[in-house]
Amino acid sequence: MKVFFLGTGAAEGFPALFCSCGVCALARTNGGKDRRLRTGVLIDDTVRIDLSPDTLAQVHAYPQLSLSGLENLLFTHTHDDHFAVRELQYLSPNFAPCRDTPVRVWGTEYLLGRIRVTMGKFFEPAPLVLTAVAPFQTYPVAHLVTTPIPSHHKDDELCLNYLLTEPETGKTLLYASDTGWYHAPTWEFLAGRRLDAVVLECGLGGSDAGYEGHLSLAGCVSVREKLVAEGGLAEGAPFYLTHISHTGLLCHDELSERAAPHGISVAYDGLELVF
Repeated sequence: MKVFFLGTGAAEGFPALFCSCGVCALARTNGGKDRRLRTGVLIDDTVRIDLSPDTLAQVHAYPQLSLSGLENLLFTHTHDDHFAVRELQYLSPNFAPCRDTPVRVWGTEYLLGRIRVTMGKFFEPAPLVLTAVAPFQTYPVAHLVTTPIPSHHKDDELCLNYLLTEPETGKTLLYASDTGWYHAPTWEFLAGRRLDAVVLECGLGGSDAGYEGHLSLAGCVSVREKLVAEGGLAEGAPFYLTHISHTGLLCHDELSERAAPHGISVAYDGLELVF
């Protein structure tokens, strides 16, 4: 399975859009891995998870990953940095006359309801097929078997993470953004379940902001330790952090240095993970 990181930044980007703090100033100077677009991934060049406000910038940055053939789009939740749903109007014939296949959009019924309302404001109808998903059920998404699981991110909305399994090999990816510390039913579902790679948000970084909807580095370490202890994650399995914020107070190298002793790596824009 191949995971391409289109963006690895939090909602405000990194360096942040309107911020002049010391971390953002350093990131602007450093460039490279310290410049992060809003979070999203492309799985095996065919399945995208989330659609950020930076999608066009990502297409320009990685022209080899054109979305002209995209057929499946998974959404985690409706926060703006993951759910730039108005961009979907540019699938319509006026804007994409060469497309001849629809995009199947997967998400909760609440999220799809938000899309239906927004579609009414599109310039013209777009070729979308909306498919509702429920936690702990499995769905065929392209060549993968996909299972949504509840995260702990918003009190007023069911937010999802995803297990994506390649049937031929049985390899499974846990894609977890935005996450927080899982509630008991999610932990119970994951207990002992084979995970060959994990991508986990680290929105709080080195800070301890007290917000339960994101994880600090310490929280990410605890997640990994629990997955290993419960027998689902092999000790050496790839484990990458994403959704990095300047409010976490750590640029890429320092966050990587702190994470490495725990068997954790830090993703960056343009990284390709194959496992």
